[in-house]
Amino acid sequence: MKKIGFIFDMDGVIVDNHLFHYQAWEALAKTYHLNLDSNDYRNHINGRTIGEIVKYIKKDATEKEIKKIGTEKEALYRKIYQPFLSPTKGLISLLNAANKHEIPMCIGTSAPKENVHFTINGLGLSHYFHTILDDRSVTKGKPNPEIYLKCANALGLRNDQCLVFEDAISGIKAGNLAGSKVVALATSHLRSELSADLIIDDFTQVTIAQLVNLIN
Repeated sequence: MKKIGFIFDMDGVIVDNHLFHYQAWEALAKTYHLNLDSNDYRNHINGRTIGEIVKYIKKDATEKEIKKIGTEKEALYRKIYQPFLSPTKGLISLLNAANKHEIPMCIGTSAPKENVHFTINGLGLSHYFHTILDDRSVTKGKPNPEIYLKCANALGLRNDQCLVFEDAISGIKAGNLAGSKVVALATSHLRSELSADLIIDDFTQVTIAQLVNLIN
């Protein structure tokens, strides 16, 4: 088997938390009298950096406001999601299988470091990943491919040697633009809304052999 790597987005992939992020944004939108609906969130917000999201829903936001709203939103999200924190179905089995096959893995997420620590450390998953890149690692959010280009580089691989796992339309596009095959999880969008090399509902629907064949 040729050398390959797996690159995972976090939100909507490692954890199925789309609803909880939306609930936090919805609450903040009401507090700050901002316009936000579920279609807006799914199509224009999901997968982007916190700064880009605040700018999208509040066009005239200052840097101070972006930081304040972003900090409040993420703290609220963690509070709402804490009782429900759990890995996406089948994830642990897949990670163990990848380790057995010596496939290096990386996380590339637009989430802030606090959310990464909350999720990855909270679930005890950090030992599975060679590298974890968060919003501090990039200057441009998805669909810009920057995060996935950096992930492949961190693994010492080309992007065409890496398989990207995504849930957001912007993230799928980022993976494609980086030159990787993409597996889409239908956690944040309907299957009919997604376009990827493989679409699954969770990780029980795919095997290591299938994933390796996608790259080979």
